Amino acid sequence: MAPAWWHAVAAVAVVVVVVMPPLAAPCSCELHHPQQHVCDADYVVFARVRRFTTTLDGQQAYKVRVKRIVKGSEKVELMLQKGLLYALPGTCEAGLLPRTSYVISGYVAGSKPWVSLCNFASPVRNLTPKMKKGFRLLYQSGCDCQILSCHHYKSCPRASYFCSWSTSRHHQDCQGRQSVCLRGPEGRCEWLQGRLYRHCMKTLRHNSTAPALPHHNTIRLVADGSHRRKLSKFAYKRRMALRRRLRRPRPAIGYIPKKW
Repeated sequence: MAPAWWHAVAAVAVVVVVVMPPLAAPCSCELHHPQQHVCDADYVVFARVRRFTTTLDGQQAYKVRVKRIVKGSEKVELMLQKGLLYALPGTCEAGLLPRTSYVISGYVAGSKPWVSLCNFASPVRNLTPKMKKGFRLLYQSGCDCQILSCHHYKSCPRASYFCSWSTSRHHQDCQGRQSVCLRGPEGRCEWLQGRLYRHCMKTLRHNSTAPALPHHNTIRLVADGSHRRKLSKFAYKRRMALRRRLRRPRPAIGYIPKKW
């Protein structure tokens, strides 16, 4: 029979194993259009982050000042009045910066508003005018249309009930930053054709079809006199004096100056 102290040590070991937190798993998020984030979210707000804090019950949260509630039920509005957006610990934390204004989409769980890395959270200063209009009104008007990213397909599929997001992987994301997916007069989901969107798509097509400059053309551009640095007034006078000196004829051998 084992002594009493052995049972105590075994009990402590079991407790330690049980309460040890699991290792943080990597956070994997699917790529979504800002409009899709709005349509899938439980709430969307314009808010200014004050600080990252720990609540009385030990949970991590962002202390925010909500400026405008774009989407949310009456219950969600009551939750947001507390000025707390709860954050997931580990790698899925949203990483919001203090003293920064954001547009944030999130979800509700356990009667609390949450935000994670997989939700949309971007500083307001990084939004285009079209995105600001979208978050305020237009995105919710197109929630009956789905947006399908094309980066999984060799060619973008087409259908009447969704918009093909063909620019999702481009640096100039014209459809993500300059357009909204809405249902047209014929009942088809189409990208809204604004002036900035058309210009962006034209530039994108031009960059994708323009041939690369040959190597000799690149060298010619660098060696072109128009790209040289402009000389200062002193350097210009010095260069001209050197040119005049080089143009003078050299004296013959045995030449004696007149002063001698």
